[in-house]
Amino acid sequence: MSGVVGPADMDMDMDMDMDMAATGGAGAGGSSQYLRPIGVSPAVKRQEALDENWWRGNKWPPTDQPEAWQNAPLTKESKNPFPGKPWGAKWYSIAVLGEFVKQPGWDGFGPQLKPILDNADVEKELAELAALIEYRPAVMNEILAQLDNFIVYFRGVLSFTPSSHPWTNGLTTIALKVGEFQVMYYKARFNRPRPSVLSPRLMPAIDVPGHASYPSGHSTQSHLVALCLAEVMPKAASEGIDPNTGRPDPAHGPLQRLAERVARNREVLGVHYPSDSEGGKQLAISTFRLLMQCPTVQAIVKNAKAEW
Repeated sequence: MSGVVGPADMDMDMDMDMDMAATGGAGAGGSSQYLRPIGVSPAVKRQEALDENWWRGNKWPPTDQPEAWQNAPLTKESKNPFPGKPWGAKWYSIAVLGEFVKQPGWDGFGPQLKPILDNADVEKELAELAALIEYRPAVMNEILAQLDNFIVYFRGVLSFTPSSHPWTNGLTTIALKVGEFQVMYYKARFNRPRPSVLSPRLMPAIDVPGHASYPSGHSTQSHLVALCLAEVMPKAASEGIDPNTGRPDPAHGPLQRLAERVARNREVLGVHYPSDSEGGKQLAISTFRLLMQCPTVQAIVKNAKAEW
């Protein structure tokens, strides 16, 4: 099945999403006139070393980076391949999902996820989510834009569109579909109630999704997309510096920080626990390793690399 992702339907699928987001349609949660609103989200961790009992504002780029992220190699010539194939990414991702489930162990990540849930302090997590409510106004447009279409944020890290980078775009669509499948499988296994089912203080600003809480779908999908993009994009998209050690660390690069931000925003909204986000990240890491073993995905990664 390799070598068949093309721009024909993919352009229409994704460009329609972009248009809907820009005009306040379903992709933007029905409220934002902007494609990528960016608010001031709370940082994931407090500065406990400074005895702070609040979360610092997390802007973009994150202000806790010791130095600016690097740029991609500078060029004056654009590479813009257009493989003329019949498949749109939306539909082809379903075909690749069939290949993914043939990989041994795709349904065996429960032992990795269960300790995260077992060690979660529900009372403490609910208290944190209640404290995060005050951050909602500063980041609400961003949260609503990320309800169903957070992929447009990843397309902004190092700009690409379905037309300019069809193979890269196809890879992200596959990551979304595989991540969606994985997270629903494990949500059904753990069946954790949503935070707002337990705490009347939370009052989410949207109707709570009609499926279980653990692990977080947004965390799983966004981290899986970030890992896949790191395979094909220039190093500028994934290189970062650990502010504590000063050493290079992809966890502090733009792609991973964006995935972390998408997941954190779901906590601010009151629909996920921090441990849901942690579980989603772990599921993404494990899923990514298997996904990269699929022959079709390996071929797509090779073509996507050539686009950059």
